[in-house]
Amino acid sequence: MSDYLTLTPTPPNGEVTELIANFFTDFKPLEILNNAKAILFQDEKSGAYYIPCHLKACDFCELGDFNATIDEGEDEEIYKLNRDLTENETAFLLMTDDAKAGRTFEDIVVEFDKSYNPDLPLKIYGGQHRIKAIQSAKGVRPNTFHGLRVYFGLTKEQKVEIATINNTSITVSNDLLDRMKEQLMGSELRDFCQTVGLLSANQDFSDRRDITIPTVRIARTLVLNYWKGKKASDTDFHMPIVCKSGGMDNEYLEARKNINWQDPNLIEIGRNFAKLNKIQRAKVIGRRTDNYGEFARKALSLAVVASWSYAAGYYTRNKDNQKILFGLTENLGSNEDPLNAKALSEARLKGIDPDTYRGLGARINADELGRMLEVFFVFTEKATEKKISPKLANAAIQSFEAKKATNNAAKSLSKI
Repeated sequence: MSDYLTLTPTPPNGEVTELIANFFTDFKPLEILNNAKAILFQDEKSGAYYIPCHLKACDFCELGDFNATIDEGEDEEIYKLNRDLTENETAFLLMTDDAKAGRTFEDIVVEFDKSYNPDLPLKIYGGQHRIKAIQSAKGVRPNTFHGLRVYFGLTKEQKVEIATINNTSITVSNDLLDRMKEQLMGSELRDFCQTVGLLSANQDFSDRRDITIPTVRIARTLVLNYWKGKKASDTDFHMPIVCKSGGMDNEYLEARKNINWQDPNLIEIGRNFAKLNKIQRAKVIGRRTDNYGEFARKALSLAVVASWSYAAGYYTRNKDNQKILFGLTENLGSNEDPLNAKALSEARLKGIDPDTYRGLGARINADELGRMLEVFFVFTEKATEKKISPKLANAAIQSFEAKKATNNAAKSLSKI
């Protein structure tokens, strides 16, 4: 008595029938364990035969062949049918955590084939990252069932077609993952951005880098650095940070638990940042020269968001200084943008910064964030003319480097 029902336009040949019988000898799907029957389908376009079924993680995850090939006689890497594994990417790390939490994955695409590498009879054509995640979770979730689509007796042309289909997918951006994760926690961040004018009414965050609409990462960075700056002491070595992207940032998550979304200071800072972004964009777009897109969106660059909001949070204890910082958008000439994006792009520390240095606010490593923060500190506390000029930008770099050297020296001395 067969373990499967045949629902195909064309009955399978003897080779396919034998392969199916061997598969059921080696594997016992959930459908069979529950006294049901699996179903053999045929893809009418390619003619390929397959059975959808569910197997326990411990029964199949170590039997997948990640090096499925078009022809077992070919050794060149070019004929490998799978994409390379990218185990360090955020989406894969989230997938691994999900597997350990008991997530059931579906539609893993394999061929049952013992003609080469017989110890690994499941040739993987789609879902290699899911199988890798399942392998990592096998120790804690060995009995979780996962859905497979198992093919039998594929021709070379069918292998190529199936592998192509299953390795051509829509990439989910990190910004979209951020947005989905934020939605799970609630609407507070989005509501805040709508309230202060970073988003219009009923507008959602962008799922990709945009010249006008902030991403969740930008909004999180704004709120988190306000929180950090507000809590910082006068003796701290001040360092803004940029939130991680691709799902969740742990430091933001901890801060979020304590944030009062109705805090008047937070709302005031949000409104002034929205104003800065609006004026920066309008000034750059409205002039004939130096009207580059990167200059127009300078306020939304992560380094500027992090450092400006840190400074704004820090100055909540000194409203006079905070007012000066907010005044960055005032007293501008017809061709002047508040951030003077051109001056920031040309600023550098002579003899130290390489020729490839892209100026202030272009990168998000720690030193660059510290340098950009120093621009706002120098502007607020030292500058006689309240504008960001080339001299101010270069002086801010030197000031930060001096503070960093002093801080590093103090750390070294404390260890003596």
